[in-house]
Amino acid sequence: MSGHAETGSTRPRVDMDRALVDWLQRDAAVRQGRPSWVYSSTAALLLDVGRLFTPAPWPGDVLPPGEPGKCFIESIMWAKDSDELTYVEGWAWDVAYPVEHAWCSTAGGIVRDLTWPRPGASYLGLPVAPDAAAALMGRHGTALLHDNGMATPVALEWMRDGVPAELLVDVGRAVPAV
Repeated sequence: MSGHAETGSTRPRVDMDRALVDWLQRDAAVRQGRPSWVYSSTAALLLDVGRLFTPAPWPGDVLPPGEPGKCFIESIMWAKDSDELTYVEGWAWDVAYPVEHAWCSTAGGIVRDLTWPRPGASYLGLPVAPDAAAALMGRHGTALLHDNGMATPVALEWMRDGVPAELLVDVGRAVPAV
């Protein structure tokens, strides 16, 4: 079961979106932030300004062209080289649990996952303008939010001060309020 609308119903995708949101809410609830910071964790940041995306298989019934395990670099390279894709970083529900992940999104909020042969069941991430994301990643030498389970320098800055609105792209669906 892929967890998305292959059955002709949106019910499985909605259930998995809810499961991913619930998982992030539990993570955000146990994190103690600094009193003056906007967000206590990357989970709290994503729940506030992140977006949900619609899983879809890679177009054309072929395997995605990216190298597995290289989602951050593959996604930023594709998004930068495209006029139609946005870079997204956040969490995706893999086979059994959520994982830190990056993908591209179409203007309609459809996932273009370059490194997973089968799309995840749910995707929740921060859609960032590709040029801005590439510049930040190049400056810091790491992804925007995650680096082996740790918040990156960019994520820490955004948790402290908030995400600059001009970096965000209006794609995907709003995360439902609690």
